[in-house]
Parts: sequence; structure tokens; C-alpha cells
Amino acid sequence: MVYCSPGELRKALDEAIAIYNRTPHEALDNVSPYDVYAGRKAVVLQRRQEKKRLTLEGRKQYNLNTKKEHPDQPQDANSSWAKVSKKV
Repeated sequence: MVYCSPGELRKALDEAIAIYNRTPHEALDNVSPYDVYAGRKAVVLQRRQEKKRLTLEGRKQYNLNTKKEHPDQPQDANSSWAKVSKKV
């Protein structure tokens, strides 16, 4: 891209730097450089771990409730395929 003035170039660079600094990086445990610089890396990782724990707990409860409500349904993905392959 061609910039017509130093101001346009500066604006484009500032936008690119802002995007880069707010993008999570694998080398920083998928935390953004901005969060690391601000001292929030531990908070971000802790919040992420808690969200993951709650999600897994919710999935487990959902699946346990589904099994109670529909006991005649196959309990694992492979059991329904086994029935199909026996018919063929």
C-alpha cells in the first residue's frame, strides 16, 4: 500500500500495533501482549480456567440428565453405529 503522507503512515502503523498488542499469542499462553504488559496475565489465565471448569461441569450435568430422561438411547456414539453395521 502507498501512503500519501507521513500522517497516513503513522495512523496505519498505530492501528497495526494496537491490533497486534490485543491479539493473543501462543508464546504468551494465548494471552495478549497488552494484558501481559498490564500485569493481567495471571488473571486472564485464572478466569479462562474457571470458565473451562464451569463449561465442563455444565456439559457433564447436561449429559447425565439426558441419560436419565432417555435411557433407551445409545449411551455412546459408537453403539448406534454398531447397530447399523450389524444390519448390513
